[in-house]
Amino acid sequence: MTESSETLRGDGLVRRYDYDAESLVVADLGPVEGTVDLVDGTAIVVAYGDQAEFDVPEGASRAFMTNGVVTVEVEG
Repeated sequence: MTESSETLRGDGLVRRYDYDAESLVVADLGPVEGTVDLVDGTAIVVAYGDQAEFDVPEGASRAFMTNGVVTVEVEG
């Protein structure tokens, strides 16, 4: 596993983890419950009635949110 850079965006920490078969992009949004969906290269996060969108890397195959942590799986 290779852990690449981490950046602080807004109130959350974003990291990318690279493995042999896939990469993960992980964003910690803090103590929030919500949902995330992937649509045409965009992750759409909905929490507390607000919506935020961000571009995801090509090959993104799945996204989920658990305890305020958004994870996007990227194949390749």
